[in-house]
Amino acid sequence: MSELFSDYGYEGHVSEKRSVLHDRRAQDVLIGREAEILNDVAAPGVAAAIWQRNLDASFSGWINNLSSDQLPTLRVIVPVNLVEEAVQTACDIAKTPPGPERKMLIGDAGALALIYSQVMGSDHVRVRFDVSDGVMCPKFHLDHVPARLLCTYRGPGTQYVPEVHLEDSKQIGNMKTGAVGIFRGTKWMSEERSSLLHRSPAIQPGKGPRLLLVIDAAE
Repeated sequence: MSELFSDYGYEGHVSEKRSVLHDRRAQDVLIGREAEILNDVAAPGVAAAIWQRNLDASFSGWINNLSSDQLPTLRVIVPVNLVEEAVQTACDIAKTPPGPERKMLIGDAGALALIYSQVMGSDHVRVRFDVSDGVMCPKFHLDHVPARLLCTYRGPGTQYVPEVHLEDSKQIGNMKTGAVGIFRGTKWMSEERSSLLHRSPAIQPGKGPRLLLVIDAAE
């Protein structure tokens, strides 16, 4: 894995299961402190798997101080082994300042694409870097994909809630900045329907734009 999250401040592996209703729908969220937890998105009843990790302090300070036009934007379909090259090009275009933190960002995106491809069995991936000062997807929803990887490098992380508790704000979960989640979508490869919804959070005033990495299997 890249250097970006090499110091987690944790020992061992911890998994947390969030279960709200036991029926044939997938709605559980598994949370772990090692990357291997992401493989469990395929387990029965699981709608999302989240790798809880902490941002490196120097990287966090660096990326939070970049202006909006210095953050890379990207929409591309590439073989997994070319993801780092694509992100490098996006950083060049945005004139993202060179240095170790930029290398961390590029390397981490490539590593996450590799993990996702192994979980999903896909050699080609659709990679997006979204920069936004507003809410990208304000309503809770399911993505029209088999499964989607989400990682927020700057700004608040993705929110999620079981469909049966959509009106109960106390049931809303929040991914940490830097955490990695794989969420099942409407085209998941089984008859077990996901009923876990997610959305982009509100942008905090004065905090600047949000930078979100999105990875899908290329169909």
